[in-house]
Amino acid sequence: MKLPQVSQNNLPKGRILFVHPPYVHYSQLSTGAPFLRDPSPFLPVAPLYAGALLEELGQGHVEYFDGQLHDLSQKTDFDEYDEIAIAVMGAQNVAPAFETFRHVTKFVPPERVSLGGQAAESLSRAEFDTLFSGARQVSRTSLDRGEHAYHVTVGKQLDKFPEDDVMTYLTSELTLPFSQGCIFGCNFCGAQTRQKERFFDTGSNLEGFAVRAKARGIDELSFYCTSLDFFQQALKGGDLQKLTQRLEHIIAVRERTGVNFRLRALTRADSYVAAMGVEGLFDLVREAGFHTFGFGADGAASTTLLRVMKRGSDELGSDLLRAFAHAEENGLVPEILYVFGIPEDTTETLNETKALCVGLLSEFPHSIYRGFPAKNEIPGNRNWRKPGWLDSATYRTLLSDPRLFANLGFEALANEISHPDPEQRKLVNRYAVEMSHAAHSMGRVLSYLTVPVPVAEQPAFMDAGAFELFHDIVNRYAPQIASELTIDNIADLRGPLNELIPKDK
Repeated sequence: MKLPQVSQNNLPKGRILFVHPPYVHYSQLSTGAPFLRDPSPFLPVAPLYAGALLEELGQGHVEYFDGQLHDLSQKTDFDEYDEIAIAVMGAQNVAPAFETFRHVTKFVPPERVSLGGQAAESLSRAEFDTLFSGARQVSRTSLDRGEHAYHVTVGKQLDKFPEDDVMTYLTSELTLPFSQGCIFGCNFCGAQTRQKERFFDTGSNLEGFAVRAKARGIDELSFYCTSLDFFQQALKGGDLQKLTQRLEHIIAVRERTGVNFRLRALTRADSYVAAMGVEGLFDLVREAGFHTFGFGADGAASTTLLRVMKRGSDELGSDLLRAFAHAEENGLVPEILYVFGIPEDTTETLNETKALCVGLLSEFPHSIYRGFPAKNEIPGNRNWRKPGWLDSATYRTLLSDPRLFANLGFEALANEISHPDPEQRKLVNRYAVEMSHAAHSMGRVLSYLTVPVPVAEQPAFMDAGAFELFHDIVNRYAPQIASELTIDNIADLRGPLNELIPKDK
């Protein structure tokens, strides 16, 4: 996707406050509900990177406020800052970002507010103005410092947070800047696709985290790596030295600091299989501390869907089996990351999907399941700009009510925004719930389906059979809600349901 060209003059300057909005399903600003501190927060690395680059550019001094950990409704001193910056990292996060923007602009004029991040920069100017009238749209291109931007470290930015927050981040799963960019172009993906992979200074960032952890008596850190396809350098035309060097850097940091690392990352099956043939590579992978790889299994059950989704390989299904077998044999956990429910899906293809996912769980006893109903159109993906979507009533409804962007999160059940046809919506959710229930029954699930924001008064989310299984899942985590939950009041109980069912990680 070609990003808007924004001059450096558009950047915030002076005394800058970066505000990270709360998790979309915990945001209470528009409801007046009590603040809910996020039980599994993540360090907002992207704002820290942006803050470090702004300070290097001489734009001013950056401070931070994390809405995951602190009640934004109680913060009223925004007028003490020259500029307010709000991070919008995913399509669903437009919803809490809008609530944050509305709160902030009670105290400062909108022209002193900037919004950036993957979702914000992917909106057209007209879309952005509709949602954030008067604010400034900032693209990562305005911060582009060439390769230097990938060598920035965030340790000094972390030091600006309160000590309690730093301890919370270091004892939760952190985000490790590893790489950005993927050579493939999956339609549903809103990230940096069709681009060569570019690597961050992983060793220096990791050492910064490790030194701070060691000083606080913490001897193990957990990380989710930013790579879109961890082993893509093993594919034809890649440069494996770029990957092996970073694995060696991780091992060196562990040995130097005495802090152990637990890491997980995403990969395609075909790139993983290509990496299997590289002597010694997986020895480095395990020594570095990697324990789980999430496999993008999308379309593997159907070569027809595979072509529709433009994954680029009709052999993904067989590669997936080879990759899962190798992972288990080498003490790694293979994670099934399955996106299903695109418009071309039918009962037949969804049956194939279910058979594949349940079959993988049965065949590979250490595998875990993370399945997501597709969101075919999200800001930044290739479907967002299609005329049929832009001319639809659903698109207009979405822009008229920013809360509905919460429905574009992949963890949300198929809904009136993502699946406007009620029969297709119920079909997709039937299989979503059936596959999730099967994984729950095996105790091998890490994805938790959330209830979307309703458009109609009585939205048809699922049929009676799916509801029975959904009710059983809810009863595991929120028995007090399950006792009063019916197929007709799911939307009414959305808030407490989404708070009590564990957050997808």
